[in-house]
Formats: sequence, C-alpha cells, structure tokens
Amino acid sequence: MSKDLAGANMPSANLRGDDLSGADLSGATLVQADMLNCDLSQANLSGADLHGADLTDADLSDANLTGANLTRARLRGTLFSGADLTGAILAQTDLEDADFSGAKLDVEKLDLSGARAWQQAKWDPPVLEALKEKFEK
Repeated sequence: MSKDLAGANMPSANLRGDDLSGADLSGATLVQADMLNCDLSQANLSGADLHGADLTDADLSDANLTGANLTRARLRGTLFSGADLTGAILAQTDLEDADFSGAKLDVEKLDLSGARAWQQAKWDPPVLEALKEKFEK
C-alpha cells in the first residue's frame, strides 16, 4: 500500500495490522476504520478524521495528530509515546491502558469529554495532575 494517503477518503477501511509507519495520512477520512494493531509510528495524521476508528493496540508513537478528530475512537492499549496531539479531539474515546508518555498535548484545550478510563491511561505525572485538576472537579 502506498504511504502517501494525504486527503484519502477511506471510511470503514480495513487496515488491521498494516504497516503505515511514516505514512502521510494528513487530512484523510478514516471514519470507523479498523486499524487494530496498525503501525502508524511517525505517521502524519494531522487534521485526519478518525471518528469511531478502532485503534486498539495501534502504535502511534512519534505520530503527528495535530487537529485530528478521534471522537468515539477505541484507543485501548494504543501507544502515543512522543506523539503530537495538539488540538486533537479525544471526546468519548476509550483510553484504557493507552500510553501517552512523552506525548505533546495542551491540557487546557484537550477535549476528553465523555472519555472512558482516561484515569487508567499512562500519562506523564504533571499531565495527569493537570487532567485530574481539570476533569475531577
């Protein structure tokens, strides 16, 4: 599969287990895509629409997810280590065992509304404290 998929329209795509490391998926539409165990390390997913996608156990380490829409995505066990999530939407996601160690994100602007199990995800300690302060009021 080509790794230049910028702007691709691939709703409900079956990318389960695919190696898309370093791929350009900027602005792609991957609504409800099956991306379980997909390698998206160092991929560019800026502005991508991943609404309802299954990214369980996917590797998004060092990926660019700026402005990506991950609303209702399944992110159980997903690795976001070193990823840039600035402006990403994580509303109503399942974050159980997701790893955000070293991820870049703006806690003040981060949308985790309705997210499940965000407390069970792995966050850098200062980020976790800021999230608790913001969402456990």
